[in-house]
Amino acid sequence: MWTHCGCLILIQRLCQSCLNCGRARRTCPGYEPSKDLKFINYVGEDNLNVLRQPPSESLHRAAGFNLSGTLDWSDVEQNARLVFFNDYCIVSSNRSLSRGYLHGLQSMIAKADPNSELVQACTLIALANLGNKFGNTMYRHRTEGLYSLLLRSFRLSISNEAVFTTVESLITAALMGLYEIITSTGTYTGAHVAHAQGISAILISKFSPFDLLCDGKLFQIASSVPLEDLDVEVYTRPSLRNSPAVVTKASQKFSLMCTPLFNQSSSAIDFIYARTISLMLRAEPLLGSETEATLDQICQLRVEAEQLREAYTTWPDTVPPAWTPKWLGTISSKNRETLPDVGYWPATISCYYDFYVASLWNNYRKASLLVLNVILRCHYRINGRFSDQTFEASIQKDVEKLTEGIISSVPYLLTADLQIFVANAATGSPPIIPGRPLGGLLSMHTLFVLSTLSITEEKLKNYIRNCLAWIGTRMGISQATVLSKKHA
Repeated sequence: MWTHCGCLILIQRLCQSCLNCGRARRTCPGYEPSKDLKFINYVGEDNLNVLRQPPSESLHRAAGFNLSGTLDWSDVEQNARLVFFNDYCIVSSNRSLSRGYLHGLQSMIAKADPNSELVQACTLIALANLGNKFGNTMYRHRTEGLYSLLLRSFRLSISNEAVFTTVESLITAALMGLYEIITSTGTYTGAHVAHAQGISAILISKFSPFDLLCDGKLFQIASSVPLEDLDVEVYTRPSLRNSPAVVTKASQKFSLMCTPLFNQSSSAIDFIYARTISLMLRAEPLLGSETEATLDQICQLRVEAEQLREAYTTWPDTVPPAWTPKWLGTISSKNRETLPDVGYWPATISCYYDFYVASLWNNYRKASLLVLNVILRCHYRINGRFSDQTFEASIQKDVEKLTEGIISSVPYLLTADLQIFVANAATGSPPIIPGRPLGGLLSMHTLFVLSTLSITEEKLKNYIRNCLAWIGTRMGISQATVLSKKHA
């Protein structure tokens, strides 16, 4: 198993400094190597030599490259990929509970052709990640050139039925999307949107093997012919109030951020999400101030939103016990006049089975809050100045519960050591040391949505924007910085 989070070692000139101290921008007392210290690779990965190098050595070497006058880009890129795997991949040891995040990517890259688009995409995002860690513009400039070449190449290869590989193309697209998230800035938001639209256009072209417009899934394979290395999931789509999907076979080889479809309770929420998206697309024009919607339209919208509210309310009762958030402590309010530091909003502190499960819970909470927001807006449009205190109190109670769930997950997702954070929270509020950037990646959209809802109090909105800005600067996810500056 991996050692404590201090295992990532960064060489800074003549002394060795642990990553935790580097993240906290403090002087490190140094590091003493131990003969008894052993690094063992991720569970479930193949026993390949290229995978045996621990992330501490990878970051050590990368830092050495950063300080040296010359660069061997092949070595830099290999070490950058290893650092990226440690920062962004979740390897699931129990696929019935967690699909992980980019599970299997490390061994897939090790086996792939070094010149393949998949390896190029992984190298692209790995260099961007490393450039953000070190503030190295040379890495960033290299990624810009690589991205331009890869985008053209990817468009051609995915259009060629004779050469495309479905799984590799899917993951290549996902990694290119992650690259955009890591590198997008307020200065170049237009370019970010253009690139995202370009990839989207490629993926939904008539030659593409993917269907991005399906209900309840991030991607769906349109044809099983090219799937030599991936089992096919077969299921029956349920209605909202009927039994959940029944899956006859589930992939054990690769996953993105999808619910385990062989877990029926989690599968059901995918289809509730699909209905929620449909609701939101209709709600915005109907509830917009410039739109003259009829009373019947508003009433019908509210009925559908109430049905979704009921579905979301019952879903937590169906999840596996291992998914239940665990209470670790409470952050008390120290000064109501000032805004708390990142991670220290007064709330409970919760931990989860893993980042994947924490993200599922937060996606559920985010979607539920969106539905409640629609219900409340419909209520005010229908009733005008006449209030229903009982109904409004019921909505507010649900809002507070869902909001606290999101806020209580922030320390788990952002800090390097949750136990140290809990101890610090009981005695004071020192700045938290950033954990794996994946936690920031998986939490930032939920936080952003919460900061834009009319049902969220203004002080909490400001705190959330501070969290997003912190994710951008301390975890190197530039899109979080962009989101922190966007107001509803």
